[in-house]
Amino acid sequence: MEIKDFEYICAILEFENLTKAAESLFITQPSLSMYLKNMEERLGFQVFQVIGKKFSLTVLGEEYLAAGLSILEIKDNFQSKLETMLEQRYGKIRLAIPLLRSSYLLPEILPKFDTLYPNVKIELCEDASVVLEKKIQDGQADIIIMNKPDRFLNMDYEIIRKEKILLAVPRSFLKEDLLSQKSQHKYPYFDLRYFKNQRFILHFPNQRTGQMAEKIFRYHQIKPKNVFYTKNIETALNLTVAGYGVSFVYENHVEHLNLKERPFFFSISQTDEHLFSTEVLIGYRKNRILPPYTREFINLCKTLI
Repeated sequence: MEIKDFEYICAILEFENLTKAAESLFITQPSLSMYLKNMEERLGFQVFQVIGKKFSLTVLGEEYLAAGLSILEIKDNFQSKLETMLEQRYGKIRLAIPLLRSSYLLPEILPKFDTLYPNVKIELCEDASVVLEKKIQDGQADIIIMNKPDRFLNMDYEIIRKEKILLAVPRSFLKEDLLSQKSQHKYPYFDLRYFKNQRFILHFPNQRTGQMAEKIFRYHQIKPKNVFYTKNIETALNLTVAGYGVSFVYENHVEHLNLKERPFFFSISQTDEHLFSTEVLIGYRKNRILPPYTREFINLCKTLI
């Protein structure tokens, strides 16, 4: 049983392709194929089964990986304890963060953190929250910054802030008489049902904003007749600016995005400000002992986000 076994197995599972897995491990594809062959001969059982070109674990492979992930967790915790005891200012943080949030948070956070810990390397992993969450659980990332979903999270986490979701509306969709009714609030309330026959530009159900949109529609008893899906928040907002439809966006994104033209942004809750809001969290694997520099990174995020 070798630690490298589990690192290679995780890479193959993530990419489902030996060539891409080898590239992520900075080795050649033939080297990875040979390692896999030697590993299975050493273990005495088949770890992977290949159906078509897709790699999946055998039953014994699943048991082997489960044991390996426990070993990796022990290794990580020991390393964290060691660094704490020796007060080392050298280390690495594997940070998982959605792409858009990364674009405006990291320029604020990383330069300040670098002045405190210039010898701590930050490795960045940008993807959808649901993908990044699994990386935390599998030990492939150390901390994650994400919106808290409405379900159980298999990780420890700390809440950074709350932010509400807003309705983005093209300027061309609102008549002058409706605009004159806007209040002096930063994001005045607007009845979503007014746009029930318009096109909604939504994110997919595996994205937090997409899940929130479904909750909003249920609350307002609306079934959109015309929906366009995109994974990209900036794409959705730029399409809204272009008059293609209305969309949803979190307040914190609005404050940081540089759009050529801003659509109108409205609150969609008239009574409860927190009805359609979410919590932004920093999470890490359950029972993980964090080294001092990771704790300092989290504290810095709490200050700046």
